[in-house]
Amino acid sequence: RQGFFELATVTALALPLLLLAHWLFRSENRTHEIVFKTLAGTMVALLFVVVASALQRMYLYTSEFGLTELRLYTTIFMFWIVVVLIWFVLTVMRSHRDRFAFGALVAGFTAILAINAMNPDALIAKTNIDRLQEGKRFDPYYLTTLSADAVPVIVDSLPEIGQKPVWQNFTLQQEIRYTWGKKPQDWRTWNLGRTRAYRAVEAYTEAQNKSEPDTANLTSR
Repeated sequence: RQGFFELATVTALALPLLLLAHWLFRSENRTHEIVFKTLAGTMVALLFVVVASALQRMYLYTSEFGLTELRLYTTIFMFWIVVVLIWFVLTVMRSHRDRFAFGALVAGFTAILAINAMNPDALIAKTNIDRLQEGKRFDPYYLTTLSADAVPVIVDSLPEIGQKPVWQNFTLQQEIRYTWGKKPQDWRTWNLGRTRAYRAVEAYTEAQNKSEPDTANLTSR
């Protein structure tokens, strides 16, 4: 579980130090340039080793316990660090330090857009449900803590999930129907993700209600 915060601390210390060193050395002095590129290249290479180690630890942790919001965002942040380090090599170490800040900022905004485009909660729900189907450790309670974006994925997988209790005898199906079974009346609470969640639960409930009479008739016969 350890490694990420150490990585963030090392990067936070190393990159400003490298930028300061590049600002201080004399570009007209060939010796200064060679020494800087050698030392900076070595430090960046070591940072890549730390990133690889942290990603490997996160992969092992996720493989064992499943995916969560924190683990997903942490992984994306580490990939952003990789991009920033590569951009540092392409700009600062090639005497284009003035381009570094803008590129790092663009990479940050791109990462934020990617997070929103991938629909994180739906991805987390699908990943953890796939783990259940593979016979791995599964935590149904955590799915109830996700936002409305995860509800359609959960509803589609309720037959596979079955009657796994969330706590005591309260099942995931009951929790989803209790939380998302009744639409709010106030239009100001409208949200696309919540609307999809309510529709998914409504369709699932109608399907369940239609199948229950048939089951009752078969039992009586």
